[in-house]
Amino acid sequence: MPFDLASIITMRTAIEVLVLWIAVYAILRFMRGTRGFGLLRGLTSFGVITFLLYQGLQLMIDGGTPVLAKILTEIVPSLVLILFILFQPETRQGLARVGRSGILGIFTRKRSQEETLHTISEAAMRMSRERVGALIAFERGVSLAPFRESAVRLEANISSILLETIFFPGSPLHDGGVIVQSDKVVAASCIFPLTTNPDVQRRMGTRHRAGIGLTDETDAITLIVSEETGNVSIASSGRLYEAIPHKEIEDRLRALMRETGQKAAPAESPEPKVSAKGESA
Repeated sequence: MPFDLASIITMRTAIEVLVLWIAVYAILRFMRGTRGFGLLRGLTSFGVITFLLYQGLQLMIDGGTPVLAKILTEIVPSLVLILFILFQPETRQGLARVGRSGILGIFTRKRSQEETLHTISEAAMRMSRERVGALIAFERGVSLAPFRESAVRLEANISSILLETIFFPGSPLHDGGVIVQSDKVVAASCIFPLTTNPDVQRRMGTRHRAGIGLTDETDAITLIVSEETGNVSIASSGRLYEAIPHKEIEDRLRALMRETGQKAAPAESPEPKVSAKGESA
């Protein structure tokens, strides 16, 4: 049955309203929680009130309000530029978010992970030289949220200074481990489960046993710096790779991070060995 003109207009109107509603919803959802949300809400309320008053005056006054209509006609196009200036930080943040998503986001995320691994490797080398103990867990597919519940939430950008400050002896957060999610340190002073593997010697320190224990239960990768020997170890899938040379730390981490969902064991790495030397947590 062919559509008449009224049906076409009604359908077209419905589509336009739907598109506008989706656009407004997307803008409000993006702005919610930002500093500009209150300003946007105020401007929206002002615009609605102005529109209702204008329509009311048009109905009550014979001949309408040509002067007011002319003013609004001249001002409204400029509002786009005004809004862009007012919401410049939010606009820049939105464009950056678009750049991180989709096809372009693949390269951005890869670069971000490379920078994260480099930063953590540099911090690990410095802490190793200074004999500062550390335990860093990399979250992958399995969420580490249960271990963040009783920890100190940070949500801080990763930096060498931050990691070295957290694990500095005497720091309130140096006990326990930190959780790294993407390019953020999301929590510190985390308590990880100790390994129950009977092959792991009981004389091994709490830090190493916790690092192995977390990888027993999740697909996380942990990096451990010994405060007794300064050795850097990496645990993955319940296996511990000890005394990794400083120049190989970043490459080992990168190789293990690529093996998401698989048994993490570097192809060129020897079988993991467990030291009998004890270490304090």
